[in-house]
Amino acid sequence: MASIRYPPLGQIHVSFGDIHLTPGVANHRLVLSVQMTGTWLDPQDPESNAQVLLTGTVWTEQPSFRWVAGLEARVVTLRGYAAGEELVVSLADDQLIGLERARGQDDVALRLKLQATLLAAPSGVHPAGHEELPVRIPRTRWQELLDQAGAEVGVLVRVSSPLTDAALDLLPAASDEAAASLAQAAARLRQARAELRDQRSEHSVATCRRVLENISRLVSLPSAKSVAETPAARRTQEQRWAAIYWDVKSMVNAAHHDDSTTEGFTWSRPDADAILAATAGLLGRYTAGK
Repeated sequence: MASIRYPPLGQIHVSFGDIHLTPGVANHRLVLSVQMTGTWLDPQDPESNAQVLLTGTVWTEQPSFRWVAGLEARVVTLRGYAAGEELVVSLADDQLIGLERARGQDDVALRLKLQATLLAAPSGVHPAGHEELPVRIPRTRWQELLDQAGAEVGVLVRVSSPLTDAALDLLPAASDEAAASLAQAAARLRQARAELRDQRSEHSVATCRRVLENISRLVSLPSAKSVAETPAARRTQEQRWAAIYWDVKSMVNAAHHDDSTTEGFTWSRPDADAILAATAGLLGRYTAGK
């Protein structure tokens, strides 16, 4: 329950009900059902009402106070009795997954900063009222909401993506293309994702090859030869990671190479999906903390 005050006129009482999630295409509507009442309005008079513009912002309290999204602005009609309305927040796939990761094993803890502006405030009444209140989504209900989104939500692989490499100790390189650059690798990864979105599977795989090449410039990897010469059961953890790297690298080397060694290679959307996920995972693992 929240109360927004407009002295000396009265208050708007807001009580929260259920929360729903309407799945969309890479963007989803989180709907908070509310009941709103204007205390200065006559509940017995159907002509007694007031128009109010609702706006606001939503923040997360996990792991710290951070911006999530703005409420969709809407005009509602207040009555002297409780009338149902909806507060709507648009959330992209990445935001849903980010909220799920941040909550850990807890409820989803949000903080709503709500503003209600009277569109025809009486003389002497300040038209804008504010209230800040917590909104908790129980973890069981949150899991139900995510289940509703189902296959509409993709998997997010989190990769460090700096805008510059100023803080990195880079290896010397003969050209920009051969530079050890985390920013460049992250930019290439975004390019590969865009190419995949545009149904350019082979181009996406080829761009992933350039990301993998940059990884080998950023970090020191066990060589493919040393990995191959060590029995699988005797490999160290780093050698086993390197084995994954070299196998993925071998696969993507076939993209854009039209010769006898790649004859018959085709790149479907599921192929490119798998390569992009593997490349993003390797980039994230090898550059963690940089």
